Order: sequence, then structure tokens, then C-alpha cells
Amino acid sequence: MKVNDLLNVLNTIAPFKDSESWDNTGLLIGDRSDIVRGIMTTLDVTEEVVDEAISKNVNAILAHHPIIFSKIKTITDDAESMLVKKIIKNDINVIALHTNLDFQSDGVSAMIAETIGLKNHKILIPQVEKDMKLRVNVPEEEIESFKEKLVKIGFGKQGDYEECFYQYPVKGQFKPLSSAEPYIGQSDILEYVDEYVLETIFNGNMDMVRQMVDAHPYEEVAYDLIEIKKPVEKGLGVYANFNGTLENLVSNIEKILGRKVHSVVKGHEEKIKKVSIIGGSGASYIKEAMKKSDCLITGDIKYHEALDAKRDGFIIIDAGHHLEYLMISGLKQLLEKEVDVEVVETTVITDPFER
Repeated sequence: MKVNDLLNVLNTIAPFKDSESWDNTGLLIGDRSDIVRGIMTTLDVTEEVVDEAISKNVNAILAHHPIIFSKIKTITDDAESMLVKKIIKNDINVIALHTNLDFQSDGVSAMIAETIGLKNHKILIPQVEKDMKLRVNVPEEEIESFKEKLVKIGFGKQGDYEECFYQYPVKGQFKPLSSAEPYIGQSDILEYVDEYVLETIFNGNMDMVRQMVDAHPYEEVAYDLIEIKKPVEKGLGVYANFNGTLENLVSNIEKILGRKVHSVVKGHEEKIKKVSIIGGSGASYIKEAMKKSDCLITGDIKYHEALDAKRDGFIIIDAGHHLEYLMISGLKQLLEKEVDVEVVETTVITDPFER
């Protein structure tokens, strides 16, 4: 297996197109033509993780957090540069699966939920997939040849199908002005034409639209672009039934983590009925979590966010951003189903906080 083959496998587990626009995922350091000798899963890429990979003869590190996030202008003698140089010197490939893994139904939040015993979880904030529908008028005698042109441009693909079109007959009318060069009809004479409306789905690429216009027989093309939103089995976070006390939930989390949680916001005294989980920093989604649960497990909660949640009668367990380390084992399990190369978990604890 080459690195490029591994990337293709990862693209089926957590498609890179699902990454947020600001994110940096995929092959960050390495060579697509390298043969993969071994794979290591980790939350972060630190010098200790790289040393462990070297000692275990692993040349592919799969990390949740990108080692390169902001733009690097120089590679000199600072700590970040030295780490990058060490990775390159030892021919190690570093691949990041960040928000693309977050958005999968079996992604980071689901891995956390499974580990702490929350089963039958559902997606907290479902993702909506956006496509475009092209609706264009075509003269009856040109309908088949025009569809062939659209297929060559890239239209008509839906999931595992291609050449997908919907068409129905209409009656069109127009009067060419004296400055026009009509495909059908004469200047200043009202023309009636048997046409078909042709509909097809595409990804919204405007260059495809321009090619469509160039391929159309009409001088002035009558067409519409309609945005289509479709729910998909992807999204951020999960929620599940719990029906227990806050104390029991915190105790269970701390037992699994082997440490105390960072903090707890106790917005009410009643039993917790439903729990939401957002790996990493979930403060931006507290309102969404409140709609489907009465407790949120996440990390990086700030003072005023906690104060507002307590005022609103909501419970938050800040288990720390490092709670996401539970994905190390989860990603290993997903990979082992798809590759023949040995997959190992890092044993390095990258949590920077002392407790």
C-alpha cells in the first residue's frame, strides 16, 4: 500500500471534502508514492509521538489535529521548524483528519459516546448537503445531442449513477430583435417553438455552467440554477438518552479518562435525561445542544459561557479538549477493517495540562 492508497481509504472513512473551509486536512507532510510500512493514530503530532513512530518503524502518522494549521513562512531553528525537519528527515508521512472526521456519524463525538457507554446516539447538528439543479430549455430536435454534451461537461451525476436527467415538453416563444442572430426564427417575427425543459443535478461549479451555455444551440440560453438542500447522515456532535445523575456521569467520565474533568456547570438538580457530546471546543453550539439535551460534554468552556449556561438551567461538563484522545482507538478500529498494514495507537499522552 502506498500513501496515496491510504489517502483513498481515509477518503471513504472521512471524506476530505467534508472538512471546514478553514481547516487543513489530508497529507500535510510526505510523499504520496511512499510505501506505507506502518500506521500510528494520534490526537496530536508532538516530538514524543514522532520519536515513538520512529522507534516502531512506522512511517505514517494519522492525527486528528493538524500539525500545520496557520501559514508557515520560514523553516529555521524554532521548535515547530525542528519538528517538521525531523519528520521529513525520517521519511514520515503526516496525515490530518480533523473536521472531516468530526462530521462523520461514526466520528470523534460518536467515538467518545461509545467509550463512555452512551449507545444508540444520534447526530446532534445534522449536516445539509448542498447541490444545484440546472433547468434549461432545449429545442426538441437537439435534446439528445445536448444531453451528450452535458455528460461530457460533467452534468448528470448523482451518487453511484450518471447520465441522470429529467425532461418534459413545453412550448416556448420569442421574438428576435434586429440585432439578434437567432438559431431559430427571423428578426421582428414572434416565433413559437416546441422545446423540452431539461433538468439535472450538479455540484454548483460555475465553469460547468459557462461550458453549458457555450454548448447550447441558442444565442440566448433560457436556464435556471436552483439550490437544493438534502439532509445527510453526517453532522457535528451526538446526543443520547442517559437518565442518571450528574455525579454518576462525571464519575464515569473521570474513571475512563483517569483524571478529573476540568469543570462542571450545574444548571439544575434534576436527573439528566439526555446528554450531548461535542469533541473539542463545543461552546459555540451550546444553544443547539440545549434543544435536544439537558447536559453537554465538551471542552474549552469559558467563564461567561458557563455563567450563561447556569442561568439558563443547563449542565455542562468540561472534560477538556484532550477528551478527543478517545478517537485514537476509534480511528484505529475503523482503519483495521480497511487496510492490511499494521495499525498502532500512540502511547504518548499529549495533554499539555498538569493535574
